Amino acid sequence: MSADPYEALGVSKGASDDEIKKAYRKLAIKHHPDKGGDPEQFKKVQGAYDILSDSEKRQNFDRFGTADGPPQQQGFPGGFPPDIFSQMFGGGPFGFAPGGPRGPTRRSNFDHEIKVSFEESYRGTTRNMRITLDKTCFNCKKKCPQCHGRGQVQHQMGPMIMNQPCGMCQGEGGVAQGPCDQCQGGRKKETLNLELKIPAGVEHGNVMTGHGLGEQPRNPGEEPGDILFHIKVDQHPEFMRQGLDLIFQTKISFEDSVNGKKLQIPHFDGPIEINTAEWGVLDPREDYIIPFKGFNGQGRLRVQFNVVYPHAKTRFTLTRTEPPKE
Repeated sequence: MSADPYEALGVSKGASDDEIKKAYRKLAIKHHPDKGGDPEQFKKVQGAYDILSDSEKRQNFDRFGTADGPPQQQGFPGGFPPDIFSQMFGGGPFGFAPGGPRGPTRRSNFDHEIKVSFEESYRGTTRNMRITLDKTCFNCKKKCPQCHGRGQVQHQMGPMIMNQPCGMCQGEGGVAQGPCDQCQGGRKKETLNLELKIPAGVEHGNVMTGHGLGEQPRNPGEEPGDILFHIKVDQHPEFMRQGLDLIFQTKISFEDSVNGKKLQIPHFDGPIEINTAEWGVLDPREDYIIPFKGFNGQGRLRVQFNVVYPHAKTRFTLTRTEPPKE
């Protein structure tokens, strides 16, 4: 089981997002290496916040004890899937399903890509979209007379009985019967206007979940799938990201790197005025830190200087040598 992020931040399992954020800020300042804190403790606090600030990771930890979700099933000896008897006989040996009764069938998830600019990932943004759900009309859907609602029919193959999807209901277990004033041929459309709020600090590759907005149930008792919104963040011409830190690179002459220079750094919260003389002679291998100017007001702005050195000019002096006189 993973280390407890609630314990690391000193909050309860029912803590709100604001309580978690306040606890993180307090501990991050206390343990920040730039403030003389313990790097290991800071790393522990950062890891805990990464879990609790992500709704999906937090839900996984609460349910399974790890932010990664349920453990993957191990392979079955001999290369056969655990439900081989279910595929062949409609259950386990002697008619019993392996592992006991199964939960309700869950329909498939849908995937959708959301592109946001780098600045939108810093500030947060909203996407308004229209989603159409393709639903089964259970008012007119009746039990399939061929498979009796099972969605499968059995075929005898020698001493074995094989299950195959029912051709009449296409494996759904039911067929639309008679005219219905609520649907068209057993299906009906439902349109939703969705406001997707993308939080500040969202990262490239993050996934937001629209619960119940995926494939809809085809039979009573089934659960709908979800829509998985995959976040894609565009690159920025001036900034890069590392964790919660913003990284800004700029050129400076060798003379200015030694004597100091007043500069204006662009920033999404407004330009920042600096005087490099306050940092002494600039080292191009170092990051110069402006605290709390990264993502979510917690990360840092790391300024990196590319020092432009003067080109060395080599001067040659030609001297004519007279031959020695005899």
